[in-house]
Amino acid sequence: MNRSYSSKAIIFSLKPQGENNSLITLLTPDKGLIYATLYGGPKSRLKSLVSQFNSGNIWLYDTPEKKQTKITDFEVTNYHTSFSQNLFKLYAASLACELAIKTHSGGSNESFFTLISGFFDGMELCNEEQSRLGLIRFLWRFIKLLGIQPDSSFCAYCGTSILDTAFENDMQSYYNKVENIFACPRCLSHINKAAQEKNTGLIGVKVSALRYLTGISVLTPQEARSLVIDKEDYNELREIIFFLLENALGTKLNSLETGMGIL
Repeated sequence: MNRSYSSKAIIFSLKPQGENNSLITLLTPDKGLIYATLYGGPKSRLKSLVSQFNSGNIWLYDTPEKKQTKITDFEVTNYHTSFSQNLFKLYAASLACELAIKTHSGGSNESFFTLISGFFDGMELCNEEQSRLGLIRFLWRFIKLLGIQPDSSFCAYCGTSILDTAFENDMQSYYNKVENIFACPRCLSHINKAAQEKNTGLIGVKVSALRYLTGISVLTPQEARSLVIDKEDYNELREIIFFLLENALGTKLNSLETGMGIL
């Protein structure tokens, strides 16, 4: 049995263990989440490399009899230093890590690793405004990985395409939380104002926001990065996406609770 192996990895968190050691939570594309021990004091070379959100190639050694995995080496290929300098990036990265832990990488280690790696690397190269759109793209794709992504390209009631030129970007459509579907402005008009106010399962969302989600779904990542939305669209999509995630997990997300007003 080969106890030593290497893999690509992203460092999620570090927790002190004893005087000089640390318990490391990391993500790999083949084995998913791994909890490993990092030995050594503050002056250890590895201590400076195994830092939160760093990614690269890691070498691990398993000791089955002790039910322990230790880190023997780590080659950093991507430093995400801007995360510690920007509160939004820090909370966005923490949210991504929390989702990985609570959903076991959405049931697909390799796909999630590719998704989160692109998200982290993209945020490192972007400013906060661009990173906010990056978070929407990352979460929408993650929701698809979970298998709970509603179709944003068609009205679930009448089947009309959201791309229909009859719909102006600022027209009001909505998301039905109970049925996890989107409806076009035409179908929205069939619900009177009183019914809308009583139905707490409805979230208003502009046509332009639905077109943005559709663009994320059908365009390449490079093409999707060129799409822009206004602040109102962002807030609407954030509300819907955060609801979808917490509803699917059946629990509140700590990152959203502590990062309220930041994310």
